[in-house]
Amino acid sequence: MPVNDFSDRMARLYKDMQKAYDEVAAHYDGFSCKGCADNCCTQRFFHHTLAEYRYLKEGLMEVLKTEPELVRQMLVKARVVTDTYEKEKALGETVPLMCPVNFEGLCRLYEHRPMICRLHGLPHRYRRPDNREERGSGCARFEGMHRTDWTVNRSKLYLDLAAVEADVRRTSGFRGRYSLTTAEMLMDMLGEEPDLQALMADEE
Repeated sequence: MPVNDFSDRMARLYKDMQKAYDEVAAHYDGFSCKGCADNCCTQRFFHHTLAEYRYLKEGLMEVLKTEPELVRQMLVKARVVTDTYEKEKALGETVPLMCPVNFEGLCRLYEHRPMICRLHGLPHRYRRPDNREERGSGCARFEGMHRTDWTVNRSKLYLDLAAVEADVRRTSGFRGRYSLTTAEMLMDMLGEEPDLQALMADEE
């Protein structure tokens, strides 16, 4: 799939996600994360498509052009986080870990952030391929503030992402399962991109 076509499709899809989220948030008195004691960026979100990986990588490589030091810090943080995953396995416990692209409470790859980072928080529903409807609750903050009477319909959003994913897999030849955190994604990007490897040469 041509790069421009892919980028345009992902940008439109993420715009649709934002619109769907904002419409439901407005129903709940403009529900937002502002003032929340928890931080979603410390949750262990897994991302399941190559399309999200590829678009996040686009964002990282764009930032590299103007803020290489910021990208270096992201990669350093990603390495610390993924190393901690291994320590957690040995200890048999999971600890909250800040997403490596979050700096001072702000996502520095915000326009390219994956789907769950955009849709988490509000209750949702979606239609499965077998036509069964699945429903999910909102985050703890939402549940403490509101009674659910309207949900984000993720069905078309999932279908549109699946269509992009099918094209990405067709052109890449990848046929396996995909499930990585943002930190793990960044480590894969480091493994693939010579420019990132050069940036991190002094960290080895």
